[in-house]
Amino acid sequence: MRIELLPGMTNVVRFPVERRARPTLGLLRDIAPDVREVMSLAEAFGMEMPAPDLRGRTDAATAEHIATNAPVTPAELAAFLAELEGIAVRRAILACRDAHDASLAAADAQKVLLDARTAGSFWTEPLQEKAEARTDRAAVLLLAAHAQAEQAEGVARAVALARHREPWSPRDSVAEMDFLLDVHRAAG
Repeated sequence: MRIELLPGMTNVVRFPVERRARPTLGLLRDIAPDVREVMSLAEAFGMEMPAPDLRGRTDAATAEHIATNAPVTPAELAAFLAELEGIAVRRAILACRDAHDASLAAADAQKVLLDARTAGSFWTEPLQEKAEARTDRAAVLLLAAHAQAEQAEGVARAVALARHREPWSPRDSVAEMDFLLDVHRAAG
């Protein structure tokens, strides 16, 4: 087990609550990769950028799936929606955990390589290959975790609309921003 300290602290050990917590959308939002980090990483490694409309496409596909397959009775509908959201959230949280574990393994391999070079070891090529392989794997898993998190957010939006019996419509980010600005102005 790796000991992680709280950021900015030297004597406070961070307990990884996300490893034991029940998988929820809130937990996913806490551990999901930052899109800026994902974009920078994709550019640095020469990988394909994540699809900017993945959340919207997943939202639309999920809304269509709900419209065609949702049960009629309220109890069955609630169970259907909870299962649909739960599967997407659990899958995304697992992908985020895998990406985090891979990044820790890559950091450990980089540290071993640096220690070997600092000590003056002559045969560091295998260590460098291992560090590069783990770093590449961590990058791939981070992009996959981002995609899973975006898909889970899309599923969650469609499920939330279905729970409130609201008709599905595509997200309008301009209208949402105008609403937030109006609320902010009204608050003073």
